[in-house]
Parts: sequence; C-alpha cells; structure tokens
Amino acid sequence: MSTAAAEAAPAPAPKKSKLMLIIVVLLLLVIAGGAGAFFMLKKGSGGATEEKKQPEKRAPSAFIALDPFTVNLADASRDHYLQIGLTYEVYSSDVDAALKAQMPLLRSRILLLLTSKSSDELAQPDGKGKLAGELVTLARAALASSQAAGVQNPDRGVVDVHFSAFIIQ
Repeated sequence: MSTAAAEAAPAPAPKKSKLMLIIVVLLLLVIAGGAGAFFMLKKGSGGATEEKKQPEKRAPSAFIALDPFTVNLADASRDHYLQIGLTYEVYSSDVDAALKAQMPLLRSRILLLLTSKSSDELAQPDGKGKLAGELVTLARAALASSQAAGVQNPDRGVVDVHFSAFIIQ
C-alpha cells in the first residue's frame, strides 16, 4: 500500500500543471483578443496609424435659374398648359458664363421640347425624370455648340436640372 500511496501523491501535480497551462492559454487568448479589438477600433476611428483620406475638393456648384415657362402641351383632345420653373446646376463659374451666353438658343430648344410633351406623359414620375434628362442633354448640346465657351468638357459642365415649379392645368 505504501507504493500505492507513493504513486497517488504525484498524480495531483500533473493535474495542477494542466490546469495552469489551460489558464495561461485562456489568459493569452483574452489579452490577444482585447489587443486586436483595440487596434481594430482605433484603426476604424481614424487613429494615428491610418492615413486620413481627404475628399477631392472642387468648387461649389453654380445655379442658373431660368425665367418660368408657360406652354401649351401636345394633347390632341384637350387644351393643357404646363407652367414650369427650371434651375440648372453647373460645375463651375466658366460653365455658368458659357451657358448664360447660350441662353437664347437654350430657351428656344426648351420651348420646342416642352410643347412636344403631353400631359399624360408629364404627369408620371418617370415622365418628369425623362424630361429632366432631356433638359440636361439640351444644355450640354448648347454648351458644345458654343465656340466661345472655353469649356473643356461640356458633358461634365452641366450637372443637373432642378424643377422649382411644375404645374399642369
């Protein structure tokens, strides 16, 4: 029995060493996970280790408000009128000046476009969106046809058109 008691005594030592090994490994995992989370959060919030990207700076858009248009619509059976207010958004002041120089041409083309539309076509949201696209195309064409515009890329010069009034009667 004495040999059995001698053999039983060393048994708790390996259990303690295994338990200590497991505790050390768990502590290392918790510390590594915490450090990883800290660095990920610090990097995500724009910490000192990350280079901050600056957005590309460009001049603010310029807006050209046109006098309102009132036109007869192309409805065969009824008389409908459209009263519309337009404001063009342009990329820079040189595009602003070039488009204003072409305003008589642009207004004429806008009148022709508006009178070709029907009230049913313009009453739908997609009809208004299509009209907006066509109005931007007209303005870009007016810029492209201008010899004195000095605009490098007329397709990028006119950004958008905005409606300030849109009444169909």
